[in-house]
Amino acid sequence: MSGNQVARVDSLSITPQSDWNQGGRPGEQGRVWTQDGVGLNAIEFFSAVPQGAPLYKERDKKNNPMPKFDSKLLLPELADFFERSFRAQNQVSDFTILESTPTDIGGRKGLAVRYRYTLPNDELTRLGEARMAVVEGKLYVTNFYAPQLHYFDAGLPEARAIMERTRF
Repeated sequence: MSGNQVARVDSLSITPQSDWNQGGRPGEQGRVWTQDGVGLNAIEFFSAVPQGAPLYKERDKKNNPMPKFDSKLLLPELADFFERSFRAQNQVSDFTILESTPTDIGGRKGLAVRYRYTLPNDELTRLGEARMAVVEGKLYVTNFYAPQLHYFDAGLPEARAIMERTRF
């Protein structure tokens, strides 16, 4: 995606400040962008996840099933749904929500969650910040994550700007 040009991610309009590369599809309604490689920084966009659908693709339905979205979840409950989904997707056992606060997303009431995690067999601490909202019964999530050393702080200002300029 080229900087300062509006990009469409399904039903979202996103305006990055700099160039990003597409990095895959983490879920049926999801897209990933990265600047330096998904292991170093990534921003995920999930657009219009419907009732009963998972946020991420199923990886191990039998042993570690992906939680399903419930459109009746209250804003504070979205943090738990996101945590359970992210844990299942990345097979993370060490995940801590550092902060969860109400926020505005594209003129809608939403939730901002800041978190810390480590991956299995990897001692590198990573940080993330996600914003999520339920609009007309569907879930929208933007999630930025990167290693705590350098990449998170370096990428967070632009990730936040993207989140703040996201429109439905």
